[in-house]
Amino acid sequence: MKITILNGNPDGENTTFDTYLERLARTLATTQHQATTLTLRDMDIKYCTGCWGCWVKTPGECVARDDSANVCRAVINADFVLLASPVMMGFPSALLKKTVEKLIPIIHPYGAVVQGEAHHMARYDNYPLIGLLLEKRGDADSSDAQIISDIFGRTALNFKTQLAFTELTSTPVEAMAEAIANARPLPNWTTPLQPTAVVPNLRRYAGPPPTRLTIFNGSPRGKTGNTQIMLEQLAGGFETNAGHSHEIHHLNRVSDAERFRQAFAEAEHVLLGFPLYADAMPGIVKAFIETLEPFCGRENNPSIGFLVQSGFPEAAHSRYVERYLEKLSVRLGCPYSGTIVKGNGEGVRFTPPEKNRALFQTLHQLGATYGQTGQFDPSLLERLAKPERFPKWMAPVFQVMLKTKMANRGWDNTLKENGAYKRRFARPYVLE
Repeated sequence: MKITILNGNPDGENTTFDTYLERLARTLATTQHQATTLTLRDMDIKYCTGCWGCWVKTPGECVARDDSANVCRAVINADFVLLASPVMMGFPSALLKKTVEKLIPIIHPYGAVVQGEAHHMARYDNYPLIGLLLEKRGDADSSDAQIISDIFGRTALNFKTQLAFTELTSTPVEAMAEAIANARPLPNWTTPLQPTAVVPNLRRYAGPPPTRLTIFNGSPRGKTGNTQIMLEQLAGGFETNAGHSHEIHHLNRVSDAERFRQAFAEAEHVLLGFPLYADAMPGIVKAFIETLEPFCGRENNPSIGFLVQSGFPEAAHSRYVERYLEKLSVRLGCPYSGTIVKGNGEGVRFTPPEKNRALFQTLHQLGATYGQTGQFDPSLLERLAKPERFPKWMAPVFQVMLKTKMANRGWDNTLKENGAYKRRFARPYVLE
């Protein structure tokens, strides 16, 4: 069995974690398995920018020539991939998260229906099973492990595979090696329709109406992304209330990390918005969240709310990371304002304003009522989230629609413009 281990430990001084993985690789080798460990902190892996170049310019390969190509090659040619990381602020490291995002080239942009949901089509014939190995740190607990497992179960589904297990480094190395060696695809494997973790001690904001809002735009596209457009509409509604103001920070300016942390420290009310990336937050957002660890439990932390927008039409895709965000508010000790979930968001930046009128009006109204109460109006949240999930009878209809030329016209036109249409089904990482 070919096994690829992605070591997402960002701290070279955390030798205990690295030693565990070294012992695991040696144990696997003694039973005739071929284990390759990639230490991600020693590799040049850039953040995904959401340019879709890997789909429409250089099909199957990231346009940024970094070491993520080596990761993709090692992953797609493995039988099993172990994603290994310490738990940092309730989630695997930003280092591992940004690496997982750079696996997007190994799937295809064309749509597919999987388990009755909108997903992407496979690019390769075979995909490796996935396992999670987590090291508990700080205040990490069992609910964090469940939230992480739920999210990576969704990631596995999107990458045409299954999550075989989620284990902790407290598991003996020999038992871990055995779990990997015995991992097999499960027939009729499914992901849960809803995340299973329940977030206790969630404290909703109940203070005076907010007047000053600090917004963090977590879109890797920065000012040109769909997240920015939606945040602007919310902020516009917020400022219809007399005396209200906002400021916005763009997290794709990664060199400004200290300024972002200071802005959070001085904020009264925070709104963090981002697109769904590999079923969770983008790597730049996770890196920002890790800088907030010193604020956990600080008195008078700001209230915090979130916006998660996704290219998938159903809101259900984003409910898994919503649980993480709820737990994040508890971890920080921030009163929770709520989470806005919006599907079908990828086309907003390409759509004429009149076609976005209903969306913009709802976001504007949501911002206005938030400025009056400090919470997001549940009826408006429900309106934005529709459809939560398509009814089962629509799945076969979508299957038929996806076989028509119209279904992929947008992707095909862009591929043709870039002279890449004939290579759209390229499989650059297949080993001869």
